[in-house]
Amino acid sequence: MPYKTLLVGLSMHGDETPIIDEAVRLANSFGAQLIAIHVNDPNAGSLTMMMDSPGKLITEEMVRDCFRNAGHEEIAQRMDVRIPPSESIPQAIKEASQNADLLILGHKRMSYFKEHFLDSIDEGIVNHVNCPVLLVQKDG
Repeated sequence: MPYKTLLVGLSMHGDETPIIDEAVRLANSFGAQLIAIHVNDPNAGSLTMMMDSPGKLITEEMVRDCFRNAGHEEIAQRMDVRIPPSESIPQAIKEASQNADLLILGHKRMSYFKEHFLDSIDEGIVNHVNCPVLLVQKDG
């Protein structure tokens, strides 16, 4: 079955080039539509009552710049970018992947301690979505 719609999830931590490269390669190979998604915390970019920040507010242009910086200018201009706000990354990705033929995610190896006591975000996503998932190993 050829893939028609590819959804690539990005954490926007600056280590996404291998995931972007693979997503673009597959989209070009299959002539598939590529959709990039990043889930913003609903309070991203603002201070909480505890005077900390729940993270940087990621914009569509920042996602497109990731693709440009990875050498994929042409696809950066024509792909669809989605940035839903949600407190649950797995739930937001599940909803966004309803019509996807393949979900592409990055995975970074965890330390021995984390590996035995914590679930990774990508594992939480894989447990929720109904489409096939490709995990791409991040550098490092």
